[in-house]
Amino acid sequence: MRIIDMHCDTITKLYDNQKELFDNDCHISIKKMLDADYMLQCFAVFVNLKETESPYQTCLNYIAHFKKEMENNKEYIKQVYCYDDVIKNIEDNMMSALLTVEEGATIEGDIKKLKHFYDSGVRMLTLTWNFENEIGYPNIMSKPENWKEVTDKGLTDFGKEVIKEMNRLGMIIDVSHGSDKLFYDVIELSRKPIVASHSNSREVHYCPRNLTDDMILKLKENGGIVGINYCMDFISKETDINQIPMIVEHIKKIVKVGGIETVALGSDFDGIKTPNGLSDCSKINLLTDALRKEGFSKEDIDQIYYKNFLRIFNENCKNCK
Repeated sequence: MRIIDMHCDTITKLYDNQKELFDNDCHISIKKMLDADYMLQCFAVFVNLKETESPYQTCLNYIAHFKKEMENNKEYIKQVYCYDDVIKNIEDNMMSALLTVEEGATIEGDIKKLKHFYDSGVRMLTLTWNFENEIGYPNIMSKPENWKEVTDKGLTDFGKEVIKEMNRLGMIIDVSHGSDKLFYDVIELSRKPIVASHSNSREVHYCPRNLTDDMILKLKENGGIVGINYCMDFISKETDINQIPMIVEHIKKIVKVGGIETVALGSDFDGIKTPNGLSDCSKINLLTDALRKEGFSKEDIDQIYYKNFLRIFNENCKNCK
């Protein structure tokens, strides 16, 4: 099985804990990815605004570390900038790495900084995390003492400029973590397919981070996709049992509402406490077995595991520069 995972926070964890990508005790490593037959991993540079006074510079530090890891592991994995790069890596039997950023505040309200990230190879931006920023509002807003769900505030005027510029540049727009209104604002404005890189079905398990059926339908109309998140709190209330069957339920629901072309994988590895049954990326075969038992064909699984994201990548990132 070829695997594409749309979201992980492993680079941030490696940098913060002085670990190496090739072999580690994290959810993702080169060795584990090789065992699981990965095609491409989207490596998100996650910046926590509570832990930095300069999100842009902090993001640059993480990007530099990502580049260092690519150089250190160039025998196994190579950064990609466009669809053709992935195809070339497949032909060369090389895994691919796509650089992404999680937290739109890293551009500090400056379109030029967005362009600099693009020039560094960033090809996906998660517009918000759990804080209001210059681009818009998250679905759950972090306060000093509690969490507050946000539904009625979306993109700012600057955020609308960002959407247009991302479309122009060829950068995938990621609405995971965005408020419901932000989701609909982006859907209305974007001229290209968008993603919710690490979200699940709100109907299967209520959580503001998950998508409603109407959102899934709107993604289908947009040509976008949702990446299944393995975070146990987004999967089900039953967190002390094997949660793989419930992950399958989320996939089945999204397929029922939006079709097989609307679902992909977005693990959130190394940004979450992993669910029972799926402790790291090398265990993906257990999810594959569960999907087969539920009647998913090889073609269905291929679409979920890599073909749907390749389509999105091709439609957004046709040009390498």
